[in-house]
Amino acid sequence: MKRRNIAAACVLLAIAVGYGYQTALLPARTLPNTPDPSFFPWINTILLGVLSFALLIQAVLWSNDERVMEAQQASVPAIVALGLFLLYLVAIPFFGFVLSSVPFFALFMVLHNERRKLWLLIGAVGIPIFLYNLFKHIFGVSLPRGIFLGLLG
Repeated sequence: MKRRNIAAACVLLAIAVGYGYQTALLPARTLPNTPDPSFFPWINTILLGVLSFALLIQAVLWSNDERVMEAQQASVPAIVALGLFLLYLVAIPFFGFVLSSVPFFALFMVLHNERRKLWLLIGAVGIPIFLYNLFKHIFGVSLPRGIFLGLLG
């Protein structure tokens, strides 16, 4: 398992470098108060690089004593999470980002065994509101309001 993680980390780091090179070739936008077309690709590049480097460090420094989860046990939550994500993607155009995100985050937290009601409430409501404000006020990117909210006002 240790060799696999080292190999995977090296491949992912190479992909991050290639993706970063391609991102650097994107044109710059000259409109005021708008992010460049390369804004989100740079975020992806940095996240992929940091996580790949963390995987490499983890594989090199720590021993491999953890037990590997059975494939059958791991596939059920993954399939449910994928189904939740697909429903979320379908709901965003109709209900908007915030209203779609609240049940998505709540169900996702329950799927990952969070049972404390206060944490579920804080996470399900707080995370979408934080992300909405981050994108709206810091990044200057409007998130979808949804068809139904657009009809209301």
